[in-house]
Amino acid sequence: MENTQILTSLEKQRNDLLDHLRSTSVSKHYQKQYDDFKTGRIVLVHGNLATMLKELDELSKQTIYDEIYFKKLAQFDSFDNEAFIENFKQQFKGMFNKITDKGKQDEIQAIFIEYDFYYHFNSFAACYGIQEYPLVLEPRYTANELDYTKQVLVIEKGINFKQKWLSCEEFDDLDYCEIKSNLEKLFQLHSRVLLHKSLRRLEKDGALTIFKNRPFSFFINEHDCEEMSLYIY
Repeated sequence: MENTQILTSLEKQRNDLLDHLRSTSVSKHYQKQYDDFKTGRIVLVHGNLATMLKELDELSKQTIYDEIYFKKLAQFDSFDNEAFIENFKQQFKGMFNKITDKGKQDEIQAIFIEYDFYYHFNSFAACYGIQEYPLVLEPRYTANELDYTKQVLVIEKGINFKQKWLSCEEFDDLDYCEIKSNLEKLFQLHSRVLLHKSLRRLEKDGALTIFKNRPFSFFINEHDCEEMSLYIY
C-alpha cells in the first residue's frame, strides 16, 4: 500500500511539472511574466518596472528558443525508460554488494540517496541504522523526525544519473526565465519514478532480502533539500 502511495506521489510531482512545461514555450513564458507584472499579479521589489516590462515585451517576441525547447521535451518523450530502469537496477545491485562487502546489511534499515547540483551526476548513499522511519509522500525536512547520528555507512559512489539528466545549457543565457531549472527538475523527478520501479523489480527478484530490518526504507533528496520516500520494503 505504501509503495502505491509513493509511486502515485512521485508520478504526480513529475506529471504536474510536465503538463506545465507542455502548456508553454519560452516566448509564452516571457509573455506571461509581462502580463503578471503589467497587471500587478507580480510586484517588482527592486529595479525599474518600465524597464522590466520593455525587456519582457521584447523577449516575448523572440521565438528563437521555442524550437530548441520543444526538441528538449521531445527528447524526454523518446527516453528508453526500460533501459534506464534496468540500468538503475544494476547500479543498485552494485550498491548492495558494497554494503554486504562491508558486512553492514544487518545493521541498516534505510538508505538515503543524495545528489548534488544538476551537472554533478554521481550521488552518494548514506545508510542508517534501526529506528522508526516516516513515510514521506510530499518532500519535507525530516531532521526533527530522525536520529542522524545512527549513520552506519556512506557509499561515496551511489547512483549515477548522467544518461538521464539531459544537458539544458542551451538556455543558460535566458534572463528572467525559469525554463532551464524547470526542465532540469523534470529530468530529476522522472529519475525518481524510474528508481522506484527499479527497486520494485529488485524486490520481485529477491535482491532486497539481504536487508533483515523491516520495513526497510529508501529515500531520495538533493543535498540540503527536503527528503522524499522512494521505496519501502
